[in-house]
Parts: sequence; structure tokens; C-alpha cells
Amino acid sequence: MACVAAIAANSQTVTISPLPQQISWGDQAFAKTEKFYLVGASQADADAVELLSSKLDIVGTSEKVDAKKFPQATPIIIGEANDKAVKKFKKLIPAQTEGYYLKVSAEQVIVAGRDNSGTYYAAQTLSQVMSQNQVMACEITDYPSVTDRGVIEGFYGNPWSHKDRLRQFDFYGQYKMNTYVFGPKDDPYHRARWREPYPADEAAKLKELVDAAHKNKVKFVWAIHPAGDIKWCLEDSINVAKKLERMYDLGIRSFAVFFDDVWGEGARGDKQAGLLNYLTDNFVRKHKDVEPLIMCPSQYNKGWTSGDYLNTLGTKMYPEVRIMWTGNSVVDMIEENDMQWINDQIKRKAYIWLNYPVNDYCQSRMLMGKTYGNGLNINDMVSGFCSNPMEYAEASKVSLYSIADYTWNMPAYDDVKSWERALDALMPTSKLAFRIFCENNIDLGPTGHGLRREGESPRFAKASENLMGTSMYFQQLVWAADNLLADEVNHPEMLDEIKPWVESMRYLGLRGQQYINMLAALAQKDTVAFIGHYRAQLQLEQKQKAIISRNYEGSIVKAKPVVSGDVVTPWLNEKLAEIVKAYKKQYTYGLEYFPVQAIEDGEYFIKVNGEYLTNAQAGADRVGDFPVFQAERDVINPQRQQWVIEQNAKTGRYKIFNKQDGRYINETGAFWFNKDRNPFDAAWHTYLLVKQEGKWSIQNAGSGGKGYWHREGNRIKANGSGQFIFEIEKVK
Repeated sequence: MACVAAIAANSQTVTISPLPQQISWGDQAFAKTEKFYLVGASQADADAVELLSSKLDIVGTSEKVDAKKFPQATPIIIGEANDKAVKKFKKLIPAQTEGYYLKVSAEQVIVAGRDNSGTYYAAQTLSQVMSQNQVMACEITDYPSVTDRGVIEGFYGNPWSHKDRLRQFDFYGQYKMNTYVFGPKDDPYHRARWREPYPADEAAKLKELVDAAHKNKVKFVWAIHPAGDIKWCLEDSINVAKKLERMYDLGIRSFAVFFDDVWGEGARGDKQAGLLNYLTDNFVRKHKDVEPLIMCPSQYNKGWTSGDYLNTLGTKMYPEVRIMWTGNSVVDMIEENDMQWINDQIKRKAYIWLNYPVNDYCQSRMLMGKTYGNGLNINDMVSGFCSNPMEYAEASKVSLYSIADYTWNMPAYDDVKSWERALDALMPTSKLAFRIFCENNIDLGPTGHGLRREGESPRFAKASENLMGTSMYFQQLVWAADNLLADEVNHPEMLDEIKPWVESMRYLGLRGQQYINMLAALAQKDTVAFIGHYRAQLQLEQKQKAIISRNYEGSIVKAKPVVSGDVVTPWLNEKLAEIVKAYKKQYTYGLEYFPVQAIEDGEYFIKVNGEYLTNAQAGADRVGDFPVFQAERDVINPQRQQWVIEQNAKTGRYKIFNKQDGRYINETGAFWFNKDRNPFDAAWHTYLLVKQEGKWSIQNAGSGGKGYWHREGNRIKANGSGQFIFEIEKVK
């Protein structure tokens, strides 16, 4: 636990992130403008030396403390436990791997690591201590709670860009995360074309990433996913080993083998264990600098376990192979009882793959809330703890900042304080606006995985108790959005990622203001003003619905942003419906401006005889295919079976499009044949919905003709008679 000594009232201490194991503060040591010289730099970790040289005013180096040579400078004594410069401080350095001892005083600064990483982390901590104008004396003894701490790029969707990953490594180094697992589902050479080498240009980029990771003391773990089409034979075992050798030649020294999200032959525990043992014998043990392998099992959560699969891995696979685990379900937080159960099954400490803040199954939501729910006493029960983030690399840092806090000093972790520090660190000059944005983008909404996050829009319940508070809340949304959109000081990459959600928040606020105006007009019996404000609100709503994230050529998944999807947005939609209903009861003026809705806008399952209409070949750039009916619920990618039904303001009819990739169903019951020649056209691609005795009919209209949708074989077509055959069920 952290231990903080009493300090003078005027001291300017700084909160260190991650929070050290032990820290005590003293009085002022020196000013931020102090000059320094390095003692022991020739033996010390080169990255730590370079870091300090870039952060501080270093006037030179020496092999010993030499006040005569540097009379106006303070010495920084730096090195690893066995280096000459820090030899007399060796007993003060924690014995744990990556541990360090840091002491700041007016006379000297000691930066001493148990190993190279420890020295580097001590240098990172010193840079935080030095962030104040008055630098306080302190003494820190520190080491991590968890050995492997970091991130798994393992989501479905658009992989991070090269620049995204480079920025991530700098972030990991700064906050002491030491692991990055490269496993994006849509990298073909990781999964679909795993036998093939990377093309030369892609290999060169990977080499640059590996070097950047290592510079920040981050293990670059390259993962291969052969299970989709692997043949359980010696030839394919050799093929996997050859691929790992190619990656070794790029400088990679840590590897993983994934078997997640496969069934049948690819999911056989005995075969998987045999392959990992083969790779350990014929690849890992032939290289003295390669770490034991990590594997992601097919049954990677308790809810999917069956038979003797886990026991087979535990007993037949070499004990040094680390096994990943997501918890009691695909998306779950990890607690002590969970770890006891899985560790007993696999006969080793599980390697946690935390599926948060990943949003590939709820891509309309940006997950910017607190990271909570994981046990604070499981550090000795895990062999690693990594987070699977969103495809939005910068926005993920809100949660990853807390993952760094949690895994470094687990017993002292405070999710509220960590979240507050993350906002300060990531958006220092627009903290209030950013906080308002984050507060309104927390919950995942209803999904097949069940995880929900509390605390979205926490101020709204009280604000909405009266008209003034409600009005001020909507004004605040607009103010926060305007400030973020105009911010030219803070992180441009972050602002670029969240911009679609910021714009959606702005429209939400403006719509709320129009609702307030409608209330006033109704109270004053001013029908003209009421209809004017209603139409203005409707235009704002259409602009809000038109926002698409990642709407570029080649995007794998596009998202339609939802802000405060379980608090403010449904509240406003309900209130708008109520006030329109109240108006219709009293007045006839302007009724033609109100669309007649057969079904509310939302996300639905579309079924016939209990079978789900499914986007089986999801991909925003796919052409010429069509949705099909499947008997089973998709628990891996539930969005493939989720259909957004929205009333179109222009036609009053309904557009139906898939939540996974945003492709609409056209008038033939298929997806677009040619995305350039067949963009969405409301005249062609909106439909009439009619409900009778619990079933729905869906009918073309406008330019698309008058054919009714019906089931033909495994698909839908739109040339049948008006039968009420569709079950349209709201996603909950």
C-alpha cells in the first residue's frame, strides 16, 4: 500500500501515476529550472538516460559525483543494481523485477533500478516529480503488482494505424505498462493468411513498431491465429514454427498462439496442447531470449466451458505456457473466486484478457467511464493482465490509464481517483468539457454479453427535476461540445477520434433546447412557434442520425454514434413523443409535419419462425451479398443480427440497416450490388411496416415498387404478397 508522510502545507506534491508502493514527501528540493549532470550514465539503461536528457537540463556526464566540474548543477546518480554508480544504494532497491528506488533531495537525485526496466521506470517517475515549478524532496520504493501489464489489440473492426501504435507505446512507457499483444482480428497475416510471410513493406513497419515498443520497455507479443484452417499434422506445425521464426527475425521475442472463436477440429484441446508443446521444443527452447508462449484457448471463459477441454490443456500442455482467460463470460470483470476456479482447471495462473473497454460488439457507444469491478487482491493469482481496447486508440487511453494504475499497484487502486487523473493527463486544458463528454459516454447499452456500466450522465437525474435545470443541462452539452470542437491545444488525435460523438452530443443538446422551446410554445398556445421548433428539432435529429464514424473508403466497420444512450437520449425521445401527442390532442395546425410511426426508432432482431436475419458476411465494403436466416443467436458478434430501424424524415417510411457494418437492405432484400452506383436513396430504400396480431409485414414503396418482403429459402426477397410473417423484437 502507498504510504505518504505528512508534508508542509505549502508543498507542491504531485500525484504519481501509477501510484507507487511506498512514497514519502519532504520539503522543497529545488526549482524546476535546476541544472543536472548524470553520474553512471555510461553503464545505465540507455533509454532511461535518453529520457532524462530529453526532459531535464542535463549539462554533462561523469563517472562520479564531481561538484568541482559541475559547480552549479545537481548530480543524478543513475544505474542498475550492479552498476558501480549505484552500488552503495543496492540494498534500497526492491528485489522484485522492474523495481526501483528513487530519492530526490537538494544534494542529489538517485535513480536506481533492479534491472533496465526498473531504471527506466524510475526515470519516468522522476519526470512526473519534476512537473511542478517547485520540486519536492521525496523517497520512493516501487515495483509492480503484476508481471505482465498492458494491452491486447484483439478486437474486430478497423485495426489501429501505424501511428496509433507508436503513440500507444510512448503512453505505455510513460505509465509503466510492459506488454502489447498484437492480434487484430482483421490483420490477414495474423489470421486468414497466417502461413504467408508479411510483404516487405508491412514487415518493415512491424520492425519499426517492435523497436519503438522495446525503447519504451514494452514486450511486443506477436500472436498467430491458425485455428481457422489448421491441419493437425507435422507440416502445419512446421508452418507455424516457420512463421514465428520470420517474426523472430524482425526482433520479436514474445509470442502467442490464438484459438479463440473457432469450433470443430480447430478447437480440440489435445491438438492445441500438442502444437504448443511442439513450438516450445522446436522454437522457444532453441532461442535463449524467447519468453514462454502465451495461448488463447477456444474455451476462454467459464460460460463456454464443456467436457475435459481445460483439464486437457492443464495436464497435457507444458506448464510454462501461459493460458488466457476472459472470466465468467466473454465480457466480464475478474474477481478472486473467478481466479481460483480457472487456476484449478488449468493447473497454472491464468493470463487475463480483459474485454474492456473494447466496443466491437457495441460500436455505437464510446466507453469513456471509470474502469471498475476487478478484484484488488488477485495480483498473485494472475500471470498477466491485459486489456482489449476500442479500435479508437486515443479514446481507449481513458481506461488504459486506469489499467496501468490497477496492474502496477493493485491493492491501492481507486477507480474514481484514477479516472480523475486520466482526465487531467489526457485533456488538461479542456478538462471540464472533456469530463462532461466522458460522463455522457459510459454505458454499453443492451448487448448479448450483458456487461453494463453504471454512472452515465450522473448529473441529469437532478437537473431534469425542473425546467431550469433541464435547460441548463442541454446548454452544458452544447457548451462542452463547442469547446472540444474548437480546442487547438490538446491532443488532436484524441479529438479527431471522438469528434463524431462530440458532434452527436452537440446535436443532442440543441435538440433538447428545441424541446424546451416547444414546451414554452405549448404553454403559450402558440401553434406556429410550436411547429417551428418541432421542425427545427427534427432537422437537428436528422443531422445527428447522419453522423457516421470511420466513414472512409476501406473502413471495415462504420458506427453511428449514440450519446447517453440509456439516460438523456431515451428521456428526450420520450418527452418529445409525449409533447407531440399532447399537441395533437389540442390542435390541428401543422399535423402534416408529424410522421406516423408504426415502430419507434431503435435496434431490433428480425426473425421468421424464430430464426434470426443475419449479416453473415459483414464488412462495410462488401457488395453483392444478402442477409440470411440463422437458427442460432450470434454470441460472438451480436451486431450481425441487430438491425437498426429508423423512420426517414423525407419519406416517413423506414430504413433498415445492419448495426455491425451499416449496410442497408435494398428493395430486393439484398445489400448493395455496387456501392458506388447504389448509395442509399430514401425513395428506393425505405419501407412500410404494418403490424397485425403480433407479426409484421414489410413492404417496398416509392421507387422500389410495392412488393412485400417474404422468406425464400434462406434469404428474403421482396416480390411476395402481403403476409404478416416477420417477428420484430427490440434488442434488450
